[in-house]
Amino acid sequence: MYCKNCGKEIKPTAKFCNNCGEEIKIGRFNILRDNLAFFFRRHKKAIFITSGIIFLIFILLIINTETEVGSDSPKQNLSNSFDQNKIASSVVNIFCPSTVPDEDVSGGSGTIIDSNGIIITNSHIIPQDEKNLFVSEEGCLVALVDPITGKPESFYLAKPVVIPDISDKYDLAFMSIYSAYYDEEEQRYAGVYPREFPALDGCENESARLGEPVRIFGYPSISGGYSLTITDGIVSSFPEDGFIMTSAKVSYGNSGGLAVDENGCMMGIPSMVSSDENASLGIIISMDLINEFADKVSLYLKDYK
Repeated sequence: MYCKNCGKEIKPTAKFCNNCGEEIKIGRFNILRDNLAFFFRRHKKAIFITSGIIFLIFILLIINTETEVGSDSPKQNLSNSFDQNKIASSVVNIFCPSTVPDEDVSGGSGTIIDSNGIIITNSHIIPQDEKNLFVSEEGCLVALVDPITGKPESFYLAKPVVIPDISDKYDLAFMSIYSAYYDEEEQRYAGVYPREFPALDGCENESARLGEPVRIFGYPSISGGYSLTITDGIVSSFPEDGFIMTSAKVSYGNSGGLAVDENGCMMGIPSMVSSDENASLGIIISMDLINEFADKVSLYLKDYK
């Protein structure tokens, strides 16, 4: 969050700018955030997705997975056509208020992988236990941003789709946008629905190399948590569990976002941080693990039918 008078960064909860003393007026997004508790308190029943909805969602997912995530095609070279704005447009901010009393809003980042509004993200950002989702019927709030400024410009509602056992193992899940969010403060919808969403449609990097550049897209709390934030680093290490460790800055809120290489090819999904008292490294779920997850989802659907 930044002061509109002097441009200096300030805490989201600040009433006055520490640099110039300007009074911080509550903006549209802060009003929206403050109204979230009321918005979701009206709906106490947890989400129960019928088999028909699951089937339709995963048909869309698998069609997309075969062409986007699970493709066996070789890595393309996008060095002359790396459109950062297009990539940034596909990375969304996610807020999932919990139905459990006194629990805070959970959230993180996600990437739209299908123009119909299918999002891939980390499972751990969705309030849940081993058997239940603690999310209201309205689902989660998803914010799309202006790729130039990184500021939120439209808001939607999405229902989470967590695959039994598989999501827990890989820490991956999906969301399906189903409506624009209605802003009660402004008495209007804060987005247009139905619409074609800005889906990630680039190449994949399934053979990351030690020392190669990494760019992370997401909404970390360290930068306020509301604006799209981009950090750079390199591939630092390859743990034996199939993850990628990077020097690119990753913190709480980056979970479920997007990691790309120097050509704009998807390298994976930032998920967590490994740190000690001196330094930290970001941890990325690699494309190998994402593709393995996609294969398990495909098998799950076949068994489900």
